[in-house]
Amino acid sequence: MMCRSRHLIIINAMAVFVAIFVVMTISCIPDPLIAAFVTGDMRPPCVASWGSSSPSLVTITFDEDIDEAVPGFASSPGPGILSVELGDAGRSVCVRLDGEQSPGMAYAVSGMVADKAGNLSSFVLPYWGYNPRPPLVVFNELLTESSKTHPDSIELFVKSEGLCSGMSLFIGTQDDFDIRYVFGPLEVAAGDYIVLHLKPQGLPEEIDETDDKSVSGGLDASATAWDLWFRDGEAALSGKNGVLSLCSSPNGTIMDAIAYSERTVDSDTKYGGFGTAALRDRVAFIVGASAWNASDPPRPEDCARSTGTTSTRTICRSSSSQDTDSGVDWHVVPTKGASLGGQNLDDVYVPL
Repeated sequence: MMCRSRHLIIINAMAVFVAIFVVMTISCIPDPLIAAFVTGDMRPPCVASWGSSSPSLVTITFDEDIDEAVPGFASSPGPGILSVELGDAGRSVCVRLDGEQSPGMAYAVSGMVADKAGNLSSFVLPYWGYNPRPPLVVFNELLTESSKTHPDSIELFVKSEGLCSGMSLFIGTQDDFDIRYVFGPLEVAAGDYIVLHLKPQGLPEEIDETDDKSVSGGLDASATAWDLWFRDGEAALSGKNGVLSLCSSPNGTIMDAIAYSERTVDSDTKYGGFGTAALRDRVAFIVGASAWNASDPPRPEDCARSTGTTSTRTICRSSSSQDTDSGVDWHVVPTKGASLGGQNLDDVYVPL
């Protein structure tokens, strides 16, 4: 009995101590402040566009005004950063380098900015060295239906001389592409042809020509054109329905584009007649960039016609290489009418 009473006294004493401790602790906690939550700008600024705008300047544009470029910007590989300033009334950041970029060379710029509400945005952006002399180049012939002896190829026609370094060709668009090819330091003259071969066999004679148009061998190599070979994995053109775009750099402006299709609004009820969302969206992209003319909304009939294409019946511009950014510039040539590396035929394939 005695032990049990002592045990109960100890338990009761502990309970009292805990209760006193809790009361004292609570009394030390200040009353919570009751205030209404005030909403405001909590979204960090987003990069809208960027690229080299002179040999020693990189411009980054944002989707809202920037209040501060936080110290610590860097560019790699050199040259280094000379200064960072706000431009375009605060909508862009101008990164000035302490030397000149090499045309077409790959670089990266990193930094952090803050908007007027104090929201921070950090970034690492690839860019390509400024090319002061880009040529005027257009798509000219597409071999979209390959065979064992005539692999997929893209021919370009040069309308004015210049340096191709950094120019980028997309099967698709900058935002949505199957492959991207970035040109090296190739000097071209007005009237030149460039042929990009998409399916090389890995032969030693498949040489990227930069000095002599006649040194390259391989399937469909041309002695009168600059032959280039795509070596970055598998590449192919869509046989009858596709979009190609050519840009001043991987994130530069569109220089030329083409949409081709055999479909009509009545031949396929899905996605406005285009059959796939990807094709519809790619066509809409080049139309929105003013690189292709089409109705509103675009229709498959606005594309260059591709009905009847084979490995020797290619999709060609007229022999004058006229460019109205529309399907009327293009036609399918008759059997054996392919002319990669030379002037196109004006003869038109007529299905039987």
